[in-house]
Amino acid sequence: MKSTGVNLDRIAAFVTVADAGSFTAAADRLDTTKSALSQAVARLERELGAQLLQRSTRKLAITEAGEAFLADCRALLAQADAAVERARSDRGRPGGTLRLTSPIESIPMVASWIAAYRERYPEMKVDYLPTDQRMDLIASQIDIAIRIGLMGDSQLHGVTLGELELWLAASPIYLARRGTPTKPEDLAPHEWIALTVVPTPWTCEFTRRNGTKLRVRMKGSITSNSSAGVRSLVMAGAGVGSFPDSTIRADVEAGRLVRLLPQSKMTRLYLYAAYPGSLPPPAKTRAFIDLVREQTAKQRARQVRKA
Repeated sequence: MKSTGVNLDRIAAFVTVADAGSFTAAADRLDTTKSALSQAVARLERELGAQLLQRSTRKLAITEAGEAFLADCRALLAQADAAVERARSDRGRPGGTLRLTSPIESIPMVASWIAAYRERYPEMKVDYLPTDQRMDLIASQIDIAIRIGLMGDSQLHGVTLGELELWLAASPIYLARRGTPTKPEDLAPHEWIALTVVPTPWTCEFTRRNGTKLRVRMKGSITSNSSAGVRSLVMAGAGVGSFPDSTIRADVEAGRLVRLLPQSKMTRLYLYAAYPGSLPPPAKTRAFIDLVREQTAKQRARQVRKA
């Protein structure tokens, strides 16, 4: 739809001036300056190509075109106020379609959340777009993204859901061929399998017992644009990779992968939900975040009991 280019604030300024009978009185009502109101109305007149007010040193008069436009402006502002009130009242209950995305590797986890969300809110529709590519949430009209990493996008609001422990792993086949590293520095000559989106140079960061950081520069010839691809390559014996513990725990327990350097703590990442904008999210987004927090808290409690 083509925009009219007319700003509601300028329309509101014109209506207030017309009702108040002067720019001075209108400025007092709106808590602004007389010159700011005068500029707003003058710009509105230029945009319309019509004079709305007759100005003189003694009085202010509304033109014939201004009288006709004034009635329409009052109706338009009333509709805008009603729309805002409807939006505010709807914030309390989820509705419509929730569009969300997450990394490929997290599909099973996110799918369980979506199922629980639909059970709790059967009137909701969900459009799930899993991908390892970093999507522009605003351009793609995504309501919420489940992400793993660091929260650094100033255009998004992030809600932490939990911390993830990173595990280094390789296949038994690879380790039989290349040897098993016993300390972080031993990783340097090994073949590193990385996600394509991760910038080079690649590093593994560890936290020593005294709190200082140790960074090991990695090298490799194979990358993949999906976390599932990295995992498959590592399982096939192509090299070493790092993964959130929850995604490979079953493979380690089954012997398909070997966890490396379990005594060395890697820097933790965040599991977080991101949504666009700086205002509080709509009800559908807030309801999903609240549900995910419940689910992750229950999962952490189960892990503590098992430990």
